[in-house]
Parts: sequence; structure tokens; C-alpha cells
Amino acid sequence: MDPRLLLPILALLAQVEIPPESQANDFVEVCSGEGQLSRALWSCQFQGKAFDVLYSKNHNFLRTVGFLAVLAAVRNTRRGGLLFFAPPCSTWVFLSSPSTGRTWISPEGFRTRCVLLANIFVMRMLYILWYAWQRGVYVAIEQPISSVLFDWAPVKRLLTFIGARKVTFPMGSYGAATMKYTTIWSTLPGISSLRRPLDVKQLREALARTELLRLGDRNATNLVRKTIDKKGRRRVAGIKSELAKSANYPRGFGMAIAALVPARGRTDVVQLRCICKDCNCEWETLAADTREADQEAGRAQSEGQQ
Repeated sequence: MDPRLLLPILALLAQVEIPPESQANDFVEVCSGEGQLSRALWSCQFQGKAFDVLYSKNHNFLRTVGFLAVLAAVRNTRRGGLLFFAPPCSTWVFLSSPSTGRTWISPEGFRTRCVLLANIFVMRMLYILWYAWQRGVYVAIEQPISSVLFDWAPVKRLLTFIGARKVTFPMGSYGAATMKYTTIWSTLPGISSLRRPLDVKQLREALARTELLRLGDRNATNLVRKTIDKKGRRRVAGIKSELAKSANYPRGFGMAIAALVPARGRTDVVQLRCICKDCNCEWETLAADTREADQEAGRAQSEGQQ
């Protein structure tokens, strides 16, 4: 569909009333993988939908049926809910830059099929994000720290327009097997509270895994394969099976996001407890306090730039 026609249509849809709050979604997660984030939100009594091509071919966001399915889910999401996107990062990270041509200077990359499809995916994502923001839904985009997606001009323009905030943190601090530094841009209040460094125990475990990798231990988790080609140049290639495993969120991260999503009928204070029987996790937060901290940090940053 022509973008010049799509935006006016989305603007009209944004004015349509959503269903009664008892029937509305609290969240929508796109590219959810194993669904750890959605499971955490469901365990905290939120209701919502998770989309991934692993569940159904009709969830393919590049197909019209997949795009419309996500659009319908966002249209049924209440004000103060969450839309969480984790677009495939395979063509955006530095490991694939030799074949994709993506750099922070030229993030659009080469005009190859895989790169163009990834660009189309992101453009469709931007339309949905803008539509959700117009409806009063909080939005979030997650990528590995080496991704250049956030350097692409269309993405930068939208994030600036909607006032999204950036947070970078190691996923290992929430229980992931590797440190995996991650970047999230979001309009969620208190998003900066996700910034949590590795504690001493987690740091020692990460360093131990690094030492095992250096010694070639089979029990260590290696995400890349380093080789030297015939011309003596070093080559780094990702191991797809291990990279796919590392893409799954730890449960602790899902609970941290759940603590930031405002409860139904309230947009200032959130007090959530995980009610799942298979773990002892307990998360509580006051979103109002974290929002004030975010505002103070924003004012300090503005004063520093001036």
C-alpha cells in the first residue's frame, strides 16, 4: 500500500473507540520467539497477544495478513498498554555488515533481497508504532547493542517525534546465559530503571565463561566462529543455533517489563506481583517515582546540551 494512503487511514483508525476495557489487550508483542516476555506479562494477570512466524505463517509481518493481524491487535489495546517490537536483527548487527553493507554511516545497506525485506519490515513497524502512539499505547523497540537499526533516518525521526527514551543494559543481569548488552528505545515511564549492571557473582560467571571459551571448553557457549581465510584475514561468523538461543529473553527481564506497564485504569502507580506457581519471583515498583527520575535526567541532559 502507498504510504501516502496508509498514514491517513491509520490516523482515522486512531480515532475509533476501543472495546470495553475488560476486553482490551494490555500488551502486544511482535517477534516474540519463545514468548518469555508475554508469559511474564500473562503471569502478572495482564492479557495480550504474541505474534511470531514460529507460531503461524499468518504471523509473518511481511505478509498483508500478518500486518493486519498486528494492526487489529494494536487497535484493541487499551490506552496505557504496551506494544513491544523486537525486529529480526540478523541484517542489522555488525556480524553481518560485510554481506549487508550496513554501517552507522549507511544503515540502509546494500540493495539485496534480504536487506530490502528487512527495511520493509522496519518501515511497516514504524507505521504500527506511530499508530499505537497516537492511541496512547506505550511502545518499545529492542535490539542488540551492535545493531545500527536506530541509526537509520526513518527510525531516528519517529523516535524523536514520539519522545522515546534510550536504555542500554546487559541481559545477563536478568539471568541470561551471556552478558549480551541490549538497547531499548521506549516511551514507557521509568524505562531507565532497566539499567542494571551485573553484580559481582554474575560478572565472575561471565568472566569464567569467557575463560572457558579461550581454552576451547566444549561446555562454554560460543556465539561466533573466528577463522582466518586464505589471504590471512580474520573472519568472524555467527553460529545461528547459538545466536537463536541467545535471542530468547530471561524470565527476569520479562518481569521487569511487566512491572513498568501501568495496571488497568491507572497510569501513575503500578504495584505488581508475579502470581505464577513455578517461581518465587516478586516484583514491585512505583512507576510515578521512576517517571520523576526520568524527567530529572532529561532536564539535566537538556541543560548539559545548552
